[in-house]
Amino acid sequence: MTLLKAAPILVCVLLLIWFLAAGDGISVDTILSYTPRNPVLAALLLLALYGVKSLTIVFPILLLQVAAGHLFPTGVALVVNLLGLVVDLTIPFWIGRASGSGLIQKLTKRFPKLEGLLGIQQNNTFFLSFFLRVINCLPGDVISMYLGATGTPYLTFLAGQMLGSLPSTICATVLGSSISDPLSPKFILALLLTILIAVSSSLFYYLYKKKTKKKSEPPMPSSDRDGGPPVS
Repeated sequence: MTLLKAAPILVCVLLLIWFLAAGDGISVDTILSYTPRNPVLAALLLLALYGVKSLTIVFPILLLQVAAGHLFPTGVALVVNLLGLVVDLTIPFWIGRASGSGLIQKLTKRFPKLEGLLGIQQNNTFFLSFFLRVINCLPGDVISMYLGATGTPYLTFLAGQMLGSLPSTICATVLGSSISDPLSPKFILALLLTILIAVSSSLFYYLYKKKTKKKSEPPMPSSDRDGGPPVS
């Protein structure tokens, strides 16, 4: 448990050193510059980076997905990204499962949005896993840790999260495959779809919050609705 708790801090320190050594920061070009020419080794390195990303929260998964799309043929890149997504989801999930209920309190205290969103967990964990990935209102690794800590079945969690991540993963992969020609219709379409997914996610979350807030408001007393005193 001590090693598990210390691992994210250690990885963040290593990433910070890498960030400073890179000069221009961590970008797709930085990742590609450290990637082996052998396609198998390149795929293994990307999967390892997915594992590192799952422990940092702040590392954007989009960079890895775009890098894979640029390195491999689109079909192969999509497989690599989906496998990487499994790695990215699995590690924090089992950290959460190993940490137990103590982690739940810490996460809800640090991320208050969790308390408002997780009322639907009681009856439909698959929908919850899918929903939290689609609205994208919290870091994915935080969601994975929380669902692991709350005892969500792993396969249910993984299926919901993968399904919710599929559209953005496909768009990012296609974006990477055409990144060398940013004026091409393929690149522009993938970029527009990526932006559309992000905007739709924010809008979906806003409407959900508005709906739940309206439901939580106490009903108006009959005297206020009718304009007269309540009937005894």
